[in-house]
Order: sequence, then C-alpha cells, then structure tokens
Amino acid sequence: MTDTLSNGAVPATRRRWVLPLVAVALLAGGVAVGVALADRDSPAQVSTSTQVANMTAACNTWMTSGAAAPGGSTAWCSDMTAWMSQRVTSGQMMGSMMWGDPDRMLSSCRSWVQSGASGVPAVSWCDDMVTWMRQHMSGDWNNWMMNGSMMGR
Repeated sequence: MTDTLSNGAVPATRRRWVLPLVAVALLAGGVAVGVALADRDSPAQVSTSTQVANMTAACNTWMTSGAAAPGGSTAWCSDMTAWMSQRVTSGQMMGSMMWGDPDRMLSSCRSWVQSGASGVPAVSWCDDMVTWMRQHMSGDWNNWMMNGSMMGR
C-alpha cells in the first residue's frame, strides 16, 4: 500500500490534522501576546503576606500613637491579621474581600472580634482603628491595596 495517490498527491486524510494544529498554535500565540500586554499595563500586585504585614504595621502604629484606648495590646494587631491571613490561606476568603476597602476591613475586624477567640478587644476597637487608618494613610485605600504600604513606608 502506498501513501500517495497515482498523481503524487498526499491523501486528504493525512492533511486533516494540519488545520486544527495551526488553529491551536495561533490561539496559543494570541493568548500569550494578550497576557504579555496585560502584564505590561497593570501595576505589580502586592502579595497577601505583604498586605498583611502592612496592616499589622499600620495597626501597631495606631496602637503606639496614643490614639488607641489605653489598656490595649499590640498583640491584638498581629492576632487580628493572623486570623485574616489564615482565612485567606485556607481559601475561605480573598484578601480583597477582607481588607479591600475600609468598610471591608472594619467588617473583617468585627468578625474577628466576634469569632470567639480569647482575649480579643471590644468591637469599638475595630471602629477606632479603621477610622485612624482612613485619616492617616498616604493616598487612598485602593492605592495601598494595589501598590504597597498603607502608611506610605
């Protein structure tokens, strides 16, 4: 049996795979170009661990600034952000849903206070902290989320 026709042409069944292969290659190339262009135009995303560290630092700054009610503990800041980080790491929440804007941050803080963890502050602690953060951040909340340190450090 031969693979060519009597006139020397390749049978049509041999060429059928070429068209889908070319289509897949073009599609893959288009996707790669699109991703490269999107990455070039979008700002670098700050990692979740960096955002959590920024929140902890901002909370600690608030606690030590004298704006927080007396008798509080800076351990509350690390406990709160550890709780948030654990929820993100476990897939229960996305970071942006927990601290993507001041209202979400406040809601997440209140959820932590109400979670039943021992030694947590009163809910008013969350109100005071987020109010202070709003007043002292450099730029806007979204700028912090997308570009770095909440307090401009």
